[in-house]
Amino acid sequence: MTQAVEHHAINAVAALVGADHVLRDDESCRYFASDLAFEPHTPPLAVVFPGSRDEALRVIRLAADEGLAIVARGGGLSYTGGYVPQEAHSIVLDTARLTHILEINEDDRYATVEAGVTWEVLHRELGHRGLRVPHFGPATGRVSTIGGGLSQNTVLFGSARYGTAAENVLSVEVGLADGSRIRTGSAAMEEGSPFFRYHGPDLTGLFLGDGGALGVKLSATLRLIPAPEEIGYASFAYPTFEAMLNALAEVARSRLAADVLGIGNYVLPDHDATKASPVLHLVAEGFSERDVSERLSRLRTICAHQGHEVEPTVPRFLRAEPFSFVTSLLDPEGRLQSWTHGIVPFSRALHVFSEIVAYLNSEAHLIERHALSIKISSAVVGTGILLEPVIHWRGKPRPLHLKGLGGTPEVWKGAVDDGATEAAEQVRRGLRDLFRFEHAAHLQVGKFYSFREGLSDDAVRLLHRLKHAVDPHNRMNPGALGLL
Repeated sequence: MTQAVEHHAINAVAALVGADHVLRDDESCRYFASDLAFEPHTPPLAVVFPGSRDEALRVIRLAADEGLAIVARGGGLSYTGGYVPQEAHSIVLDTARLTHILEINEDDRYATVEAGVTWEVLHRELGHRGLRVPHFGPATGRVSTIGGGLSQNTVLFGSARYGTAAENVLSVEVGLADGSRIRTGSAAMEEGSPFFRYHGPDLTGLFLGDGGALGVKLSATLRLIPAPEEIGYASFAYPTFEAMLNALAEVARSRLAADVLGIGNYVLPDHDATKASPVLHLVAEGFSERDVSERLSRLRTICAHQGHEVEPTVPRFLRAEPFSFVTSLLDPEGRLQSWTHGIVPFSRALHVFSEIVAYLNSEAHLIERHALSIKISSAVVGTGILLEPVIHWRGKPRPLHLKGLGGTPEVWKGAVDDGATEAAEQVRRGLRDLFRFEHAAHLQVGKFYSFREGLSDDAVRLLHRLKHAVDPHNRMNPGALGLL
């Protein structure tokens, strides 16, 4: 593709959406095509901000006709290369202007929103009506969008009881690579409403967690529940991670808690093991003070076996300010941080945790030399347990860290260790490989996790057939899910 052809294609896109809604300068293109962990080898040709779903479909159709790859972008908080283009002839389609709440149906208990609506905006609007999405968003919900959350899948608030974001979706409206539109679930019927997901094969599920590889999400319908009238909190400190994970698994099996989050520090071999300081944080919900009190009483019986109760400051803060995490993409000490997770069955959490520690111990020299600090988070996600080492280090910040996403621009603190970023990436790759070996599931697959490589041959063949059916020329986010 010649530069003249590229220029003509982008001019045609600008004519569709307006020149003010197309960015072509190198700095903007690199910024909008970089996430928290990866940058493109070659920046996209442009970043496009369609102002409506119909406009987005026209952009997709035109780009595909011109042979351009289309990479959808939501809030911009991927750390797995989710929207980082792999092809030079690409455009980034940003959904920042698709921000309409299309319908809140209180009678039938669903809300339909455009892909660029943030989790915080939707949660606030539903709160005025005494309603809520069962899993109502990630900690980054001030910036993270519904479309991005469903492309990558998310967890946290309400996930112990209600699972991931994808498990609470009734229907999606998707733009396919040829510019056509598909609605799923009961909304696929002529004049059908999006009240029911399983109208025949689950086409809704096909487009959830796909990283934008199968289409661009334009809108989504989420199921609603009454917002709980009472919320209770509890936290427990444990002498070891193993004791905390035993309690966490029992809490998971009980289904008594809405949020379950465990946090502790990885401690290098021959260092003070008491500094691991694992703490388990719980949130219980209900519609009466008695209901919540009974849930907390039963949770205390489970958790007090090897732990002791402490002030529940963390869960109280998280529910009071549920989307505040994104105000600081750096940690409190001004360091970069990256996340690598796996979701495993309740019965395997202790084993996989021990393998994580064994691997980190094998990298102890590298970790100590570059002053990497590692916390290990754990959470209940419906029918599984999420284990997530979080690496902190002093490296050069990326543009996303310095632009004040969701808050004020970051203040960079301390000197940069030029080798620390490569050290952190090496440890992160090792953790990814460990999770693959342990057959862990993942959210936010993007272009980092070994998704396709870990599937059976039959599953890979089916995935490629599905991809070819909806995107025969591989124009939709090439490389996502390992599909090339």
